[in-house]
Amino acid sequence: MLRYCALILFLFMSGPLYASDACSGSTEEKLQCHSGEVKDFLRRWVRAWGDGDIDTYLSLYTTARSPREDLTSEEWIQHRRARIGPGKEIELNLKLESMGLEDSGIFDVIFMQQYRSAAFQDEVRKRLFLLRDGQELRIWKEEILP
Repeated sequence: MLRYCALILFLFMSGPLYASDACSGSTEEKLQCHSGEVKDFLRRWVRAWGDGDIDTYLSLYTTARSPREDLTSEEWIQHRRARIGPGKEIELNLKLESMGLEDSGIFDVIFMQQYRSAAFQDEVRKRLFLLRDGQELRIWKEEILP
């Protein structure tokens, strides 16, 4: 019984274990280790956007800077709040093209994005740069590619 309590106490005091703790090796090995986490992140981002869950959507972005070069953080948030929200039905699909991991630890994700709403539709090639904020991934930068 004492061993069992000591193990529980050790696990409680040592903090949670994260998948990222087990990733080591070359950049390619780290990328392989984190690819499921990155794909899960993209699914959460698409779901929040598609469901009009603006608070969750915004929480997936870093607060350190605007993800767009042409807008301040406040302008970008206002822009997104005007376009995302309950009752604004959209359809969003991604087709992953590539995923990389820079030496700095930033994930570089490129995909085709199909967007459709009642008023607008388009298909663009997009790049997201994801960084780790504590134990969570966040979008640091977003850009449309040619």
